[in-house]
Amino acid sequence: MFLTTARLNSRQITTNCLFNRPFSQSFNNLKKKTSPAAEKVEEDEADLNELLERAETRFKQTLEVQKHKLSEVKQGNFNPKVFNSIIFKNNRKFTDIATTSLKGKNALLITVFDPKDVKTVISGVLAANLNLTPERIPNNDLQLKVSLPPPTTESRMRVAKDLKRVFEEYKQSSLKDSLGTIRGTLLKELKSFKKDDAVRKAERDLEKLHKDYVNKLHDQFQQMEKSVTK
Repeated sequence: MFLTTARLNSRQITTNCLFNRPFSQSFNNLKKKTSPAAEKVEEDEADLNELLERAETRFKQTLEVQKHKLSEVKQGNFNPKVFNSIIFKNNRKFTDIATTSLKGKNALLITVFDPKDVKTVISGVLAANLNLTPERIPNNDLQLKVSLPPPTTESRMRVAKDLKRVFEEYKQSSLKDSLGTIRGTLLKELKSFKKDDAVRKAERDLEKLHKDYVNKLHDQFQQMEKSVTK
């Protein structure tokens, strides 16, 4: 510290000049430190937001999966995949020895890869109790035509029942993609958080989100059902 003397109007004034005093402090010293408790709260809030975002993403995926499944069920026998679940002797699958495509509006066309398997395919389709009969196409050793009967009231009601079953599965079942399964998994995750207002709000938000997607799932099912039974 240095002392300087100045004379003003015959009066001596002594001033202290603090030349060695720092005029600023580092940003880090000025910055207010965040307490560990506050940091933990911020981390939990970020985790809760991420959980809710993940919930909506998975709920949307379920909606898309159900839409695809409902479409398959609606097609019924008109679905070229109708024979894909057939298993022949020696555990050979239908898709190992043949493929199916639509033929016009009222028939399916089965193409067998090897002529020696044609009889096996015919027997397998008849044994599947699908009420469908493969017929040989003249001058063609590899293809079979399957005529599709026009829809009846009974067949439409059967399809509507299958559509309802699909909806119930994706609404609440042991399927990993069901809304109920996803909701249950995320509620368990929420239990790992310390119970406070933020967690309780996240639980309410999750329940609301789940309810919204149950309604969307039901609307999707109803639209498909109406297109079948009208």
